[in-house]
Amino acid sequence: MIDVRVAGYSLAEILTVAPTIDDQTEAVCRGLTLQIQNDKLLNTLLGKTVELWNNDKRLFFGSILKRGLDETGQASLTAYDPLFYFKNNPDDYYYKKNTVTANKVFEDLAKKTGVRIAKLANTKVVLPALWYQNGNPDEIAVDVLARTKQAGGKNYWFRFDPSVNNFGLYLFERVVPKEVWAFQVGVNLTKASYEESAEEIVTQVKLVNRETGKVVVRKHDTNYNLFGKLQHFEEVNKDEAAKMESKARDLLSKLSKIKVSSKIDGFNPGNMPIFYSGDVIYVEEKQTGIIGAYHIRNVTQEIYSSDYITVAMDIEKSASIPEIKYEDATTNPNKKK
Repeated sequence: MIDVRVAGYSLAEILTVAPTIDDQTEAVCRGLTLQIQNDKLLNTLLGKTVELWNNDKRLFFGSILKRGLDETGQASLTAYDPLFYFKNNPDDYYYKKNTVTANKVFEDLAKKTGVRIAKLANTKVVLPALWYQNGNPDEIAVDVLARTKQAGGKNYWFRFDPSVNNFGLYLFERVVPKEVWAFQVGVNLTKASYEESAEEIVTQVKLVNRETGKVVVRKHDTNYNLFGKLQHFEEVNKDEAAKMESKARDLLSKLSKIKVSSKIDGFNPGNMPIFYSGDVIYVEEKQTGIIGAYHIRNVTQEIYSSDYITVAMDIEKSASIPEIKYEDATTNPNKKK
């Protein structure tokens, strides 16, 4: 049985549509959307804790941060899980000792934002001293995971786990498990699409240092011949002048890729878990060529009942690698020049 509990009250009887859980990689925190009959409770719900339960399993835990009414009298509620506080606490976060690991940074971020910890994997890679002046915890979290990967470490990601037995911030290694849940035509896959796009591709990178007059140009020969000149132009300052060659190569490698997107719709008959961004699934759809193991990038799930949940996903063949968010984090902003 599906139940929504807010501040000790059950909203199950006044729900007008299925609760929806939305989890996007870039959003960091998950969201829960509810539609209910206009009720006198509505005016007291903003800021209250909300929980979504499927029998004895808690699927979502968070706080209601938005409410609204439309002309039909329908009320809407939007809640976010505790990682919302990672998105909204800019401050100075300094890690001055050269003994800090990504999991230690996560531990500190959770403590300073009031987010409960469930389990943090030991990321092992020792990072250099880091200064995040006016940094935001969600971007710092991604930054230290990117630095860990770049330094030869493993690919890690994080989420807030609402389950009763593992409640809190969960940092884990992204791996393909031996067994994965499958979506197949004629079973539980209802829609699939595949698209390639070169609309945003860059075939040439040009960097200019105005002070010295130095110019660096790098071209992706294959894509340049195929799509023509599509240039990324950037001015670099004197601090970056010595690294213009490597910067141009890195930018070209990143920007010269054809964008590939795959999407599927399906349903969970109740025997599958609630899916998260970062999970791995198996998909089999021959018309689009979407066959094999895929990583979930974004997922929206509508919970109609304990044995019927619709699923819409953006999927990718390889797990997303976090990107460095603060290029100058290794420079002490307080050091006199």
